[in-house]
Amino acid sequence: MTKLSEAAERQSHSILGRIHVEPGRHLFPLAIEQPRQVAKSPHRAGRDGRACAAAIGAQGLNLGLRDAADIADIVRDAMLSGEDPGSPQVLKRFGTARRADIASRTFAIDAANRSLLSDFLPMQSLRAAGLHLIGSFGPLRRLAMREGLAPSWRPTRRAG
Repeated sequence: MTKLSEAAERQSHSILGRIHVEPGRHLFPLAIEQPRQVAKSPHRAGRDGRACAAAIGAQGLNLGLRDAADIADIVRDAMLSGEDPGSPQVLKRFGTARRADIASRTFAIDAANRSLLSDFLPMQSLRAAGLHLIGSFGPLRRLAMREGLAPSWRPTRRAG
């Protein structure tokens, strides 16, 4: 048993039983990816936020919830107007509705990653100061949480 296998088994408290890590290590560089489209007409399907952006943790959930809300609104409107909810036009509306949200989250996560990995001391200091300020100042922390859940620039969903 390799040291890595032993460490993984010890760290998991053997909950998964004996762990064997295959030899060879691989690197997966941090990269930001964005799809060319979030909906595909022939397949009559839309992707959710976690599949569309480099969403980390709760941001993936938040994107997914906003995706669900947007597709529900778009499908409801299409059905009320007699359109096929899987038509290219309707799926294009979904892609258009989601594009800015996905792009803004991708940009924010990319900026956070770059600031974290930067060797430039002023960048590290700015990041640390910003995180400290958000964490220690209640109104700013609440604003950051609200923006993560429901960005203020997004149009308000209408009740249906």
